[in-house]
Amino acid sequence: MNAIETQQLTRTFGSRVAVDSLTLAIPESTVFGFLGPNGAGKTTTVRMLSALIAPSNGRAMVNGYELGANDGLIRQSVGILTEVPGLYDRLTALQNLVFFARLYGLSSHRATQQAERYLRMLDLWERRDERVGGFSKGMRQKLAIVRALLHEPLLQHCR
Repeated sequence: MNAIETQQLTRTFGSRVAVDSLTLAIPESTVFGFLGPNGAGKTTTVRMLSALIAPSNGRAMVNGYELGANDGLIRQSVGILTEVPGLYDRLTALQNLVFFARLYGLSSHRATQQAERYLRMLDLWERRDERVGGFSKGMRQKLAIVRALLHEPLLQHCR
């Protein structure tokens, strides 16, 4: 089975074509990278494949789920680490992780378990009750990694 399959996947913004008829198949357990200059459509492609934006045309399957028909399941099965992690500065590290885990559908108990597991793994457990706004860039990046993985997605993307 392929982790990702696309057929003629296209995204336009007005008259601007960001992704033009992308067809690809990425097998499971494969490390795959998008390389290209700024404006080549890499981020737009990842946003479409993560069900964050809809394609203008074409089809895609992600982890066996059809884009457009199973977007919630796609989002639950994908973990994304973006260049600028979206964390809430006024919440503590633990509060941030539990909040995002709940958005991914984890129960409150499981969310807390997973947050503790990963915070301990990355040596952030002692800082769990501190507001993220006071964290260094490196600590925020560690927390963003945890956020991308705590729901144990089938597919992970780092940018």
